[in-house]
Amino acid sequence: MKKEIIMFKKTLLCAALIAVSGGATAKAVGTSSALIHGTEGSMDVVSINTAAAVMTLGASYTQGDTITLTWSQPLVVGTGHTALEISDQTSGASKKRIPLTVLSTTASGVTYRAGAVPAGYNYGAAQTIAVTAKPITGSNQASGTLVGLGYAAATSTGTVIDSGTVSTVVAEFWDQYVVKATVKANAQIDVENSRKQFSAVGGHSITEDVITVLTSTNASYTAALIGETAGNVAALTGGLANTITISSDYAWLDSAAAGFAVDATKGHLKSASGGSNLTGAGVTATAVTQNSTVAAPTASLAIGTTKTTVLTAKTYTASTVLKWVNSAAAVTAKTKTFSTAAGSWVLNGSTITAYGIPNQAAVTPFLWVQNAGTGSGEITGSASCDGATIALGSLGTAAGDTNTTIGALVQSKVDAAGTCAVGSRYDAKITVNAKNTDITINAGYRVTAADGSNDRLSLETSDSLN
Repeated sequence: MKKEIIMFKKTLLCAALIAVSGGATAKAVGTSSALIHGTEGSMDVVSINTAAAVMTLGASYTQGDTITLTWSQPLVVGTGHTALEISDQTSGASKKRIPLTVLSTTASGVTYRAGAVPAGYNYGAAQTIAVTAKPITGSNQASGTLVGLGYAAATSTGTVIDSGTVSTVVAEFWDQYVVKATVKANAQIDVENSRKQFSAVGGHSITEDVITVLTSTNASYTAALIGETAGNVAALTGGLANTITISSDYAWLDSAAAGFAVDATKGHLKSASGGSNLTGAGVTATAVTQNSTVAAPTASLAIGTTKTTVLTAKTYTASTVLKWVNSAAAVTAKTKTFSTAAGSWVLNGSTITAYGIPNQAAVTPFLWVQNAGTGSGEITGSASCDGATIALGSLGTAAGDTNTTIGALVQSKVDAAGTCAVGSRYDAKITVNAKNTDITINAGYRVTAADGSNDRLSLETSDSLN
């Protein structure tokens, strides 16, 4: 008999341990149809909505247990919290509920205490808590910000239950719009035609290059909406003038003594491949601005040459200002600026870098430009030393079927700049306006010792390493 009593007590102890362990390692699972807010549509909005959620509990709750709900963003000041309940989800009139009354609140959450468990409560059924939606502050969120609803629970004695619960996403913020240069400037200035036209490589026009900038819905925003609910949005169809500015050097198109106006004898700046030259205050020597009021603001710029002016390498950038009115905010226009690279023009000549030229008085650098072609090409360059770039400017001309030495001239310009310390080494980037297949560069240096003896060493170039 004594043995049976001992075994019975052990059985009760095991059952108690299993019950406590199960509550501690279980977890509540939250479900919610998150509100997907555009960062643009949420700009300066005082109160941002979140979605309601349903928590399906893992442990069995009883009177005195506490439940804390915490939103990852502060709630709007004055947000109230009403009583909730744990439901056993039994259908019909037999459904039972454990009341949850507010115990305490914080700026971003609320703690509830469970009341008495009604007779007949079905712990075998799914136990759920319906959490009402709450408004949060902090409207100007970064794209990708997720607002979570945190869940924590404990017994009346402080033992944690449903400890494995993860945060439930109830709202998300994503950039609604993206602006890209869908067509970028990509002309190659033809050095074999006096740099006055573009190369026809790849079927490119020899007299015109085109840039197109387009606004579209951000793919991340679209993906986030799948299975969720749209929140704050920015509508671009209110007739507000969105501006698209494409910046670069357009001075070569102007021959006027004052102001800026496109000289049609030099080339053109048009909104498309046809039409008239753009004019007005939005057209300057450094930028061309166009307006767009459509739902997906866009602009195209056609840049043309009449093959009468020497063209130079340049880069293009686009800056787009979108404007809209937030329905949930003050009725004033909101703006956001998008900047993007819009392409470049390059010479179809040859650029070769000579690496590691010693900058010392006892060193004489050798740089030979060999032109195997029949046409001549201007030589220009730059040097990089001690983190600084030295513009070398013009270094002469490489005539056809010749070797041109530029080492001494390069060294004199490096010395004149005064930014390359004695004992440092510099890289010399040399550009020749001639066919790259005709140009090679040999690099090396001579070291003269104190006794007058000297030694010659060769240097690697970007050609020799490739």
